[in-house]
Amino acid sequence: MKIGEVIELAQRDSLTPLQKAVLEYMEAHDDEVFSYRDEKLIRDVKSKPSAVGFTLWALHKKGLIEKEKVGRKVYFGSNDAIAELRKRTAAPAEDDWFEKAGSNREAIFRKHGYVDVLALLDEVREGR
Repeated sequence: MKIGEVIELAQRDSLTPLQKAVLEYMEAHDDEVFSYRDEKLIRDVKSKPSAVGFTLWALHKKGLIEKEKVGRKVYFGSNDAIAELRKRTAAPAEDDWFEKAGSNREAIFRKHGYVDVLALLDEVREGR
């Protein structure tokens, strides 16, 4: 058995009844994600909003579910559900700031050659 499987089994054994219910619900609905105070989730697991909210954070901390921020809201879900959410909300390459910075860097290198920033700073410090 893989180490990750042993750890996950141990974590599942230590879950409270509400944590087990929420985890099973999320795994049964692996094509859905749920906000912190999702009314449907709260109603279906028959618990208080604060208890469900705390449970979501606890399950995430244990690595049993995932979370993703979209806009200003945080969503929780099974690993598969959050992976699909991330895939569908990923910024197109032209909107990815990190990729833009990389292409800008390459354009500068093509135009001006490689600039050793540390050497340049040393020259400035030494007054050359």
